[in-house]
Amino acid sequence: MSNIAWEEHARLLLLLHAAGAIVLVGASTHHFLIALGYLRGRFKVRLGRIYAITVAIAYGVTFLLGALVYPSFRYVVRGLYLDRYAVWASNLFEIKENLAVLGLAMAIGALILSRKMDPALDRHTRFGYAAFVFTLTAIVWFNVVSGLLITMAKSV
Repeated sequence: MSNIAWEEHARLLLLLHAAGAIVLVGASTHHFLIALGYLRGRFKVRLGRIYAITVAIAYGVTFLLGALVYPSFRYVVRGLYLDRYAVWASNLFEIKENLAVLGLAMAIGALILSRKMDPALDRHTRFGYAAFVFTLTAIVWFNVVSGLLITMAKSV
């Protein structure tokens, strides 16, 4: 019996983490398009709020699932393989995880702003909101692509 937390559920947690990332990529990309519309004078406020809450929930769930699978990944994948044979993947993983924490803050910030602002009236807030959403979308895409590259380092 292993002493690694959640190890017996690691594959399922990783699969759920990937499923959450799929939802997150779609929702954050759509949110990006809504925020871009705000800057162009098209205000789909209700849709912006729906995507903000969807992104925040998907981000939180994906983040939590990643945290639960991390102890197994840290020892079994990273410790026994990546740190020895694919150092670039270990380094990329660290960048990915640091950006994930920043992205969580961006998702919460975008959610709060989506509920508080009127994009048609709050011009300066609209630009801040768009910056949060654009940065968050870039982080999500970077992390998904990075996660796939890291996974391929051991599987191919």
